[in-house]
This record gives sequence, C-alpha cells and structure tokens, in this order.
Amino acid sequence: MRDSWKSFLEKQTVVFGINGQSDASHAKFRDKYQFPFPLLVDKGKQVCRAYRTNGLLMVTRTVYLIGKDGKIRFAKRGMPPPSEVLVAAE
Repeated sequence: MRDSWKSFLEKQTVVFGINGQSDASHAKFRDKYQFPFPLLVDKGKQVCRAYRTNGLLMVTRTVYLIGKDGKIRFAKRGMPPPSEVLVAAE
C-alpha cells in the first residue's frame, strides 16, 4: 500500500492499518517502513473479532476495502497486490 500511495490518493481511498500491538510497537513499525498512513491500535482486539481476523495464535493479515456506503467491497487474507484492491475502489 505504501508504494502505491499515490494511486490510493487518486481514488480518494483512506488507508490505515490496525493491530492489537501497543502504541510503541506501532510507532516503531510505522517509522521503520515509512508508512504514509496511520496504524491504529486495537487494544482489546474488538475490531479483529468483528472482522474475523483472529487466527489460532495471532491476527491473520486481512485487507478490506469498505465503500462510502459502509459495504465491504473487497476482502482478502494475506497481502493482495494494491492493484487488486484498487480495482474494487472503482
């Protein structure tokens, strides 16, 4: 997502990451990879449960694209290519 940031901006798409790790952990990760988008803390893992990203031992990376109408337009486990996600933004 970072490397395709301009494409996401052109589609007027808001990008953020979310994880149950601490604020400090997020800051280190964001700084290391120079993300232009925020990483949000899901301290109680409520969002992870709501979007069913809980794995057996850890959160399963999942990418969602939610439309302005609140409907999920794209959902895929793992790291789909940004171009695949952006198609759903049209």
